[in-house]
Amino acid sequence: MNPFIITGYNSPAYFCNRKKELESLLNAVENNRHVTLFSIRKLGKTGLIHHLFYHLKKDKEISTFYIDIMPTRSLAEFVNVLGTAIIGKLDPKPLQIIKNAGKHFSHLRPQINFDPLSGSPNVSFLAQNENDTKQILSELIGYLKKQSNKNKIVIAIDEFQQIKAYKESNVEAFLRSHFQQLKNVVFIFSGSQKHMLLSMFGDARYPFYNSTELMHLSNIISKDYNKFISKKFTENKIDFPPTLIDDLLEWTYGRTFNVQFVCNKLFGLGISKIEKLHLNKIFLEILIENEALYYNLRSIVPAQQWNLLTAIAMEQGAGSLFSKEFINKYKMGATSTVKRSVEGLLNKELIYEENNKYYVNDVFFSRWLETHK
Repeated sequence: MNPFIITGYNSPAYFCNRKKELESLLNAVENNRHVTLFSIRKLGKTGLIHHLFYHLKKDKEISTFYIDIMPTRSLAEFVNVLGTAIIGKLDPKPLQIIKNAGKHFSHLRPQINFDPLSGSPNVSFLAQNENDTKQILSELIGYLKKQSNKNKIVIAIDEFQQIKAYKESNVEAFLRSHFQQLKNVVFIFSGSQKHMLLSMFGDARYPFYNSTELMHLSNIISKDYNKFISKKFTENKIDFPPTLIDDLLEWTYGRTFNVQFVCNKLFGLGISKIEKLHLNKIFLEILIENEALYYNLRSIVPAQQWNLLTAIAMEQGAGSLFSKEFINKYKMGATSTVKRSVEGLLNKELIYEENNKYYVNDVFFSRWLETHK
């Protein structure tokens, strides 16, 4: 098995570090504290949540649920995703599920279907209007409230900032009013849009203000990641010098997904020793594989924004976008033009801001831009 997993979660044996973060999350769950977990994309938030769940499942009195709401566009879709994830998983027997469905959901009966492969039941809801949706959520909360009297429940909601885009009004206040009714349910609100999440949970003007513990996920320490990578290659009788691993970590900026992806491809070479030429071969291969996507982006991103994007990549993190030095160096034009370009790139999520510097969101794209200036 290739030990460098790039999708899903296997076990602690294939998970690097995050010991402090895991301890903090376990402590939060034990003491019924909600958590807001945030970081830039591809840094391993989802993996950390599943790592936490792996450890929590040792306790049979804790039930865990993970839902990703990025694809949702309305409160109705949110409720459907939440209900589908929860209903049936707390009642292992299908007949019991049907019985409880009718008992707990008097306003609208859920539709119960069975997976053709596993035979496990899935529940979905069809709300006709906003009032139906709110009634279903109220009944879902009632169901959770009763189930949490038996076991502690941990619900991780990934990309939680997506609720800001819902068409219904006052969604945050509505959800907060329902979630706070649950006394033995711990929520982990996760997301990759730092400023939006900090606004939602750290600004007194918003309903979720001061309702969670905030946890920022940073890069895995390079020294620890180097040891992990070296160990996995050594276990499979592959020599990968630590100095070359450092080169890999530098080229990927230590971003978890990108590190795992490069290591996965290196491992897949099936050779007994990794040398510099192999590393460079994989770097180039990755950039060529994605080139069609990058050229397509160039055709749809306005020229001024593209120039700024390239400049940020060349700087490997630019902190003074509006300074005369930066503008003159990259021939960016007027300061007002740069400001509009920054806004456009942020809205497209092509760049992000961290510690007063701007970076290209996609590491591989950033490296490609450096070679196509």
